[in-house]
Amino acid sequence: MTEPAPFLRFDRFTFHPASGELRSDSEGLVRLEPQPAKVLALLAGRAGQLVTREELQREVWPDGTFVDFERGLNYCIAKIRAALGDSAAEPRFVETLPRRGYRFLAVMEGDGADEKDDPEDGKDGKDGKTQEVGRAVAGPIAMPGTVVLAIAVELLTVFGVMAWQARHRTPESPTIAVARFDNETGRGDLDREAQMLTDSIVEALTHPPGRWSVIGNAAILRTPRTFRDLAAIRSALDADLIVLGQLQESDGQFRVLVHLIRAKDQKHLWANRFPLDGTGWRGIEAEVVRTLRAAVAEKGNGGN
Repeated sequence: MTEPAPFLRFDRFTFHPASGELRSDSEGLVRLEPQPAKVLALLAGRAGQLVTREELQREVWPDGTFVDFERGLNYCIAKIRAALGDSAAEPRFVETLPRRGYRFLAVMEGDGADEKDDPEDGKDGKDGKTQEVGRAVAGPIAMPGTVVLAIAVELLTVFGVMAWQARHRTPESPTIAVARFDNETGRGDLDREAQMLTDSIVEALTHPPGRWSVIGNAAILRTPRTFRDLAAIRSALDADLIVLGQLQESDGQFRVLVHLIRAKDQKHLWANRFPLDGTGWRGIEAEVVRTLRAAVAEKGNGGN
């Protein structure tokens, strides 16, 4: 088994796989948690190659040690991108290959191994005198026309397959961040209703047949509306879609307002108001969950 390089050098960064230490030429030490560092070590150690989600799960979360692999991997990729100043939409370092895995794009400047002169290199073994070591230089190789034609046909075939795959690629399942609903009624007794509604939406979106990765318990999602930063949520969680909601009261009438927002440009893909009627809070909760699931199913790929 090949030993990992003592350090990896790319762009303006130096990364030590063994310790997980990441340093920037301009900023010095860059904080990276142990789990994202393991993922970066695997990706950077195989720069230019596809590293499948299955390989990442097997190497970083073996034997079911992490019960929510999808959420954990999304979190690690988001942290790596944040540390490197990367973007999911226009990646310079970590490229997402939908439903397959990830590829590290940066060109490595060296494997970090120190090359030292061997005191025995260049000696004739008899009198210890150093001899000059020559290097053979290969001249141009002439290839028959049939070989050139075969290579050209092969390249055209490969490019044709790549173009077909690009046209027929299935969009990656979006990651949905559900922020805690805000109780804007001024009534403290409705805080529980706001939290229950948030939890019901998270549960509904994670329940089959929904094919989405859902995050609902991250600390950044509990930030009050006045301090909420959608760009920060996208960066921290690698979110494609963000669900926001408010409990409101006007002239003694209660309602719930729900928004489905595309994270990359903060565009509203869908929004709706749900008035409180005779079915009570459980009735409005069921209606919100039903219509929001439908909206995500219809609009969800707009997050990619």
